[in-house]
Amino acid sequence: MANAKDSKSGKEKGSTRHRRWIVHSHEATRPEHMESKSDINITPLIDVMLVLLIIFMVVTPLAQRGLDIALPQPSPDTPQQKQQQSTQVVLNLEESQAGPVISLNKSPVASLEELDQRLKDIFQTRSDKTIFVKASGKILYGKVVEAMDVARGAGVERIGIISEEMAGEAPSAPTAGQ
Repeated sequence: MANAKDSKSGKEKGSTRHRRWIVHSHEATRPEHMESKSDINITPLIDVMLVLLIIFMVVTPLAQRGLDIALPQPSPDTPQQKQQQSTQVVLNLEESQAGPVISLNKSPVASLEELDQRLKDIFQTRSDKTIFVKASGKILYGKVVEAMDVARGAGVERIGIISEEMAGEAPSAPTAGQ
């Protein structure tokens, strides 16, 4: 009885089939053709991101969005604003038949030396050392630079340029400066 079956195992005796021996328990559940898996499981990452999104959505409206400040109220007196504008110093250079005419706050200046002395007198005691230069388009650039250089030498720290468009928009030019 060569082909007799074993009653316990249900296999034929004398079969050429070999039994594989299981050494470890984790090998019992592993398939025979196991490949390495290189994909990252992103499900926990998505869960964490959704929880963070919900937390930020709840916390954001509760956060304070600005600063409490007390702005100073403007005074009803407008003469103070006019006085502030009148302290500006404007150096004007215009073309005439005799050559360029330099004026400081609408009062003519004879030479660059006189301009230097008048500017030193004005800016000696002032904390705001700013001058505005307005020059006609017909004046040579070198003459404007010379006047600005004299102003720098007299103690002026900031020089502003007034264009023809800005002069047209202004209601009136300042008249005082000392």
